[in-house]
Amino acid sequence: QYAIKANQVQADKFNIQIEVDYPEEGKIGKLFVDSEKIAWVLTNLLSNAIRYSKENGRVVIGARQEGDGIEMYVRDFGKGIDPHYHQSIFDRYFRVPGTKIQGSGLGLSISKDFVEAHNGSLTVESELGKGSTFIIRLKK
Repeated sequence: QYAIKANQVQADKFNIQIEVDYPEEGKIGKLFVDSEKIAWVLTNLLSNAIRYSKENGRVVIGARQEGDGIEMYVRDFGKGIDPHYHQSIFDRYFRVPGTKIQGSGLGLSISKDFVEAHNGSLTVESELGKGSTFIIRLKK
């Protein structure tokens, strides 16, 4: 909820709808994590999704039980990321060539560091012209 509230003004500015895809309460296990760090990661991913979405678009933030862990994800329906850059985007200061959106190239790197400090993983699935999904996988 924090990530949504923190990004609502930005979403409203571009008329982007934030959809939530969480299971019913009690249908997903509890995680013992540094909630501030994970909230920061989700806030960063949601902010990126909004910035790279088309005006009047939508983004989805969700979570699901996945085996012995939990997956959280943020999906946008923007221009997507060339597969050539899927690994590089997590490097410090890396910016996809030709990107016009402002940024330092640090957010995804820091996000990955925070998730990996919890013995988890942060990955991307993206297709040009269809958008991107960033997936956080954490063990219970």
